[in-house]
Amino acid sequence: MDFLTRFGIAKSRLTILIMIALIVQGLLAYGAMPKRENPAITIRSAVVTVDFDGMAPDRMENLIVKPIERKLREIGEIEDINSLISTGHAVVTVTVYNYVTAVELNSVFENIRNKMDDLKPKLPSGTEGPFVNTDYGDVSIATVAVTGEGFSDAELRDSADDLREYLYEVQGISKIALFGVQEERIWLELDTRKLAAVGVQLEQVLADLQAQNVILPAGQIDADGMNLILEANGDLGSVAEIGDVLTKVKGVSGFVRLKDLMNVRRGYQDPAKKPVYFNGQPAVIVSIEMNDAEDIQKIGLALQKSVAAFEQTQPIGIEYRFSTFQETNVTTSINNALSNVFQTFVVVLLVMLLFLGIRGALIIACIVPFTVAFALIGMTMMGVDLQQISIAAVIISLGLLVDNGLVVVEDIEKRIASGTTPAVAALGAGRQFFIPLAVASVTTVSAFIPMLILDGTEGEFAFSLGAVVGIMLAGSWLTSLYILPPLCVWFASRKQVAKADVRPSLLVRTYGSIIGRILVFGPLIILGSYVAVALSISQFSNVKAEMFPLAERAEYLIYLDMPKGTAISSTRSEALKVDQWLRDPAQNPEIVNTTVFVGDGGPRFYLALNPADANQASAFILVNTDTFTGAVAAAERAHAYLLENHPAARFKIKRLSMGGGESGIVEVKISGPDAEKLLRLADAVEVAFGDVPGIAQNENDWGNKILKIIIDVDQSKARQLGVSSKEISDLMDTFYSGTSYSTYREGDQSIPIEVRAAESFRQSLEDLAGLAIPANGLLVSLDQLATFDPKLEYSQIRRENQVRMIKISGKSETLAANHVLDRIRPTLEALDLDGGYQLTIDGETENSAEVNEKLSAGMPLALMVMLVALMFQFNSARRVILTFMTVPLIVIGAPLALLITNQPLSFFAILGMISLAGIIINNAIVLIDQIDIERETRDLKDAVVEAAKKRVTPILLTSLTTIFGLLPMAIAGGALFEPMATLMIGGLLVASVLSLFFVPGGYYLLFGGLWRWSGSWRKPGPSADTA
Repeated sequence: MDFLTRFGIAKSRLTILIMIALIVQGLLAYGAMPKRENPAITIRSAVVTVDFDGMAPDRMENLIVKPIERKLREIGEIEDINSLISTGHAVVTVTVYNYVTAVELNSVFENIRNKMDDLKPKLPSGTEGPFVNTDYGDVSIATVAVTGEGFSDAELRDSADDLREYLYEVQGISKIALFGVQEERIWLELDTRKLAAVGVQLEQVLADLQAQNVILPAGQIDADGMNLILEANGDLGSVAEIGDVLTKVKGVSGFVRLKDLMNVRRGYQDPAKKPVYFNGQPAVIVSIEMNDAEDIQKIGLALQKSVAAFEQTQPIGIEYRFSTFQETNVTTSINNALSNVFQTFVVVLLVMLLFLGIRGALIIACIVPFTVAFALIGMTMMGVDLQQISIAAVIISLGLLVDNGLVVVEDIEKRIASGTTPAVAALGAGRQFFIPLAVASVTTVSAFIPMLILDGTEGEFAFSLGAVVGIMLAGSWLTSLYILPPLCVWFASRKQVAKADVRPSLLVRTYGSIIGRILVFGPLIILGSYVAVALSISQFSNVKAEMFPLAERAEYLIYLDMPKGTAISSTRSEALKVDQWLRDPAQNPEIVNTTVFVGDGGPRFYLALNPADANQASAFILVNTDTFTGAVAAAERAHAYLLENHPAARFKIKRLSMGGGESGIVEVKISGPDAEKLLRLADAVEVAFGDVPGIAQNENDWGNKILKIIIDVDQSKARQLGVSSKEISDLMDTFYSGTSYSTYREGDQSIPIEVRAAESFRQSLEDLAGLAIPANGLLVSLDQLATFDPKLEYSQIRRENQVRMIKISGKSETLAANHVLDRIRPTLEALDLDGGYQLTIDGETENSAEVNEKLSAGMPLALMVMLVALMFQFNSARRVILTFMTVPLIVIGAPLALLITNQPLSFFAILGMISLAGIIINNAIVLIDQIDIERETRDLKDAVVEAAKKRVTPILLTSLTTIFGLLPMAIAGGALFEPMATLMIGGLLVASVLSLFFVPGGYYLLFGGLWRWSGSWRKPGPSADTA
């Protein structure tokens, strides 16, 4: 089994060429590989929106949302349907099952569109939509704030539009959207004092405007064989011309100009629609997305240059500033991870230099560049991008891949020292370790199988880790047997040592002596080890549980919620007051800039961030700081200030979370038919959350009720006066909200011309009561035809999977999610759920349990692969059993390490625990294999002792290289990787040392060392002990 080694030595020139080609191709792959901060997460959601102006939420639910939900349920790939219903508007979010691949997702989305198109004709007349948005998961790589002191909203919009067109020329840009644009309007504002003159003829006045403001075809003329196209152009060229439109009013001689009957002015949407402010100034946000296959670092550099260049072409005072810029975060993340790789390599090299000398250490170190180059090529072929997860996999693999090289090189040097020629020594090592190292690599990679088959967001994170470790170990095995042996032949020391001069180190002698004495205590060693395992498992309950940590980014988020029903003008006023305090350098010196989105959540600028729901009573503030630590300090300060100084609003101060969900959150979902009971149950849960120490979030997702005025028209009076309810409704809509009657065209802009009452006549119920209704040539006040009934109505209704559902969310700053859940559990158990009500727990605890269940489901396959690999090597049930018996040892040091360092048991820490299983099995394989070799010439006890002495140094060295290699990640790997590295160090430190006693003692026990067979010790030789 030495053909790889033999080929590498015999074809030395080809081997050198392959080395060079591998390094060059690896460098090329690195340059072409897309860079990201985190793995790409597939957002498996589509959003269906539908509108019906003024319709109450409960009517929207019955007439529109339920038919949409029923239609969507016809699609088998849909897992969840979540509906948010407010007055006149509904948002239905559809989530597709995780088993649906990214390629199949498009066909599912197309099916959703087709189903909604089929449903449209069946919805009530006047329904706008349903509209399907399948770009819900698109992420902005940069957002640019366009501001300009003294410039109008229209000028900011024009500048943003021009920038958008310019940036589309940057290669790799896929989509650009604008946020905060305030559309222009031509307002025709009615004065109720003049309404008596024009009210009964308002429709005629507006019809005159429509008839004059036209561009229409007027036929064509055949002039001497040439067609001349005719166009009648009555287009109004200015606001003044609109005001000068003539109309005939009954009772007035001649014509009257429109401006004499109403105020004509040019303005903007009123109330403002989702305004945006950057550093306190009105802004338009340009949101930029790129193609998936592009390198964000290259695109980011091109964007910076293009934005700066185009800014120079704008009028003085127009400024472009980046509100978010993901390239900076990606570069910082990758640079930190690569720095950890370099630190790990240096630490591992120093350990090897200390124990192996310069030549041996440098030869073993050569495995790193060749294996990393191999991995980069493999990552490109598998579509794994360069991001902090894949780089962390490289760091984890460094210790493992050095293990392979260390075993081979150390054995070659021993053979050379004993008098064997370098070539023969290399071939001997290649022959001996071909299968053991292959099996060890397979068993290690097998431990990562649950990560490779895990679906969902967690699976997309874990896949990068498992895949890269697998590629690295495959490359390590090839390099150890193909490249390192020739390097040893060419460069290893030729110094031979006489057998009499070979003296084991003090460590080896001491260890051998201890093993010789304790073999008879093998059962006690095994029993004691498993008692320690059981005690350690019990300690995991004392470790804080956390799925994904908060991102270490120099920014934080503020969610502002006013009482439902608050006008957007009040929300904006409150948000700008908060923003003014944030930008005070005396109060918040860490803050660099702020972006305020009023009534909207803005673009998705981070994959794990779900934009806030659009609501006039809400605002979203993005705060950028100078450093990550500055963000933490500023966020804590903001929390204290806002709680004390802004009691009118509810605030949530958050930092971005890694992974697919927010860490520490507990969600209680209650479903059932009656909305009132749902609210009462939710109140009880909120009270329970309020008693939790350090509670920072405590809210339900329905919100407060809002006041609605029902205009109850007296049908008899209306019929007598010849007025219909629809005419009254249309007039009220025109009077208060405005109705578009024509369009003003200016260049490429089309500006609606809308009619409504002047502001001073639409501010109170008295104005409403006095609204003049045209009736049989007369004007009748609205209060003569109708009564006004105030009513409290749900501001919004939520549904999940076709039933009403209310969600109560809680989060503590001091307690983990599982401990928060324990605090409120008595209240949950006491809730009255009779009558068809159900309670479910969601959030981090449930997600963690679900992921652990999925990981556990993958373990049988992993164990089966390990079993087959081990049985292939050993062909012995007892040897395989002994190998598996070492796996629980990894548990002993893990919780202790987490508790000492105050690190949480995170998702990646769990992955680290799984990784340890493969690592510790390697030690057992090498030791058992060596015992079998020694038994060919020695009796059982001597064979065990001698094998233990020969393997103790390599096992300790490989463990030390892995442990020291993980140290940089444990110390400065960030919140994502520090728990994983800490757990692996603690688990490996204890398990590696313990396995040096556990495996010899177990082998001695299982193979008859404690009893005699047929009156004699079992005869040496593995052939007799294959069972």
